Amino acid sequence: MDKAKRVVIVAYLFPPIGGIGVQRALKFAKYLVDHGWEPIVLTTDLAVSATMDEALLAEIPPQVQVVRVRDPLARLTQRVMRSVGAGGSADATAMSAQSDLVHTGGLRSRLKRWLKRFKDVLLIPDEQILWAIRAAVVGATVIRSQKVSCVFTTSSPVSAHLTGWLLRRWTRVPWVADFRDPWTDNMHFQGSGRRAGIERRLERSVMREATAITTVTDGFALRFAQKYPFVANKTTVIRNGVDPADFAPLDRAPASGKFTMLYAGILYPKRSPAVFLKALSQAIRSGRIRSDDIRVEFAGVFDYPGSSTNRELVERLHLDKVVKVLGYLSHDEVVRRMENAHSLLLIGDNDPTAHQYIPGKLYEYLYTRRPIFALLKQGEASSLIEHHEAGIVVPPDEVSAVEDAIVKMVQQFRTQGPAAANRPVPKSLTRPFQAGQLAQLMDELTYSQPRAIRAQTAEWPPV
Repeated sequence: MDKAKRVVIVAYLFPPIGGIGVQRALKFAKYLVDHGWEPIVLTTDLAVSATMDEALLAEIPPQVQVVRVRDPLARLTQRVMRSVGAGGSADATAMSAQSDLVHTGGLRSRLKRWLKRFKDVLLIPDEQILWAIRAAVVGATVIRSQKVSCVFTTSSPVSAHLTGWLLRRWTRVPWVADFRDPWTDNMHFQGSGRRAGIERRLERSVMREATAITTVTDGFALRFAQKYPFVANKTTVIRNGVDPADFAPLDRAPASGKFTMLYAGILYPKRSPAVFLKALSQAIRSGRIRSDDIRVEFAGVFDYPGSSTNRELVERLHLDKVVKVLGYLSHDEVVRRMENAHSLLLIGDNDPTAHQYIPGKLYEYLYTRRPIFALLKQGEASSLIEHHEAGIVVPPDEVSAVEDAIVKMVQQFRTQGPAAANRPVPKSLTRPFQAGQLAQLMDELTYSQPRAIRAQTAEWPPV
């Protein structure tokens, strides 16, 4: 292997942390090797996540170096929370999630307020900022000692891009900033006042200093170009995708029996199952379907840390015998359950900008060719489903429409048996292909030294 073709991948979210957000960095690290690049991953040494999946460690090729950088704040948070009996680090996604586990009352209530105030005032742009600075120091040493040719940073957390910003300043190595989601235009962005102003300036600086920008949807690329016209000619869309190696040969339909729907992923206030659960309850209470006709499984984080809203709703609607909360499962186990489900449930976000987002899990759903039942606003994600003739899309806020769609799908299953979607996923939406796209971009940046990188968007699907 050409020793000059080394890339430092800065990814805080990396195995043994699990979840769909980890897959992008993991698969790039796995498949860039096939395109002549030798990845060196900079990640955290302390996994603080509600979605741990140690089985993913086996996917990291032996030739990929993983450098784990100490996160002092995560360690401090872990010790503080344990000292008040709030549990270990594996029970929360980050310090903010851990503080949500501190219930009201006494010391815990005061500690929660203190942590939130500390975070809002000092931890800008996020709780990983101290880790990001340390990662930059370690990364600079790695770049110089191992003759690294390129740096690739992926968010979230957005602090990873500040690592890239520092490395670009210190080493002048070409830098690709990868946005899985927008920064200050993110639907979950909560900054205001002084903090929001600081983050907007940081965002502009990252956009300007990065040699190239990559992102995952056409909508994100358009938004970046409208906000920062100077990035239009250096932005490339490399979509999220699916790794066929994660799946067994899909040459059979799932077994008959009770109609089984599976939701895989994380739920939170803006991505709520409430409309679906109410529609399901209404369909059963009205007698349009029987409770024995259907089983709905939720794999992942069913309730946001510190909340029990969704579980309480299941009980209130008397769906205990229909809805099964599986908790967080390994990626391998989720894939097996996808293959055996009769339908895959997709719930989009309730936000005016939701049409620009494509849930990362959708690509795996498409690959299984199991009918998708999607509660989505019209946009890029719904266009993917419609293009593939891969299922049905219903308005995410209309209970009666969701109820009718549930009844129709169950009745079709009872009369026709298990169904499969029609169109297979194209090669362009597979992780090996997308690693090739990134490798080509880095080749241009590091060897061809071309004019400004031309904006690229996938020709498929039409949106």
